[in-house]
Amino acid sequence: MKITFGCKVWLGETAILFPNLEDAKAYIAQLEERIEAASHTFTQDAVNAEGR
Repeated sequence: MKITFGCKVWLGETAILFPNLEDAKAYIAQLEERIEAASHTFTQDAVNAEGR
């Protein structure tokens, strides 16, 4: 059985293959949400460190 992928997303040196563009976009949107959520945590950590 041959599987054909329609879209490749590169994260550094790692390629992640998706069957279509919609799945790739959904994956990227999820990564962006996680990065945004993590950036708030880092911002809070920096503010807390300055207040010490």
